[in-house]
Amino acid sequence: MKRFRMYRKADLSKTHNENQANPPEEPQFEGVLFSDGVVVVKWLTKKSSISIWNSFDDMMAIHGHPEYESELEWIDKVDL
Repeated sequence: MKRFRMYRKADLSKTHNENQANPPEEPQFEGVLFSDGVVVVKWLTKKSSISIWNSFDDMMAIHGHPEYESELEWIDKVDL
């Protein structure tokens, strides 16, 4: 199991309100990648939710957002 955080460094104020995005220095969501490949994501924004993904690639295809200057930080440095 590996934990991670996603930051969005771009200015999101034109596309998101205060309920939908945190400041760039705060993570937008955190997650866990399980050893079987399943990913759970918990949003850290004011309006929060939890989602379950079949794979890390599926989650990143929806939430990766290079246009938001997304940066993924791995908390755990262990290999699966």
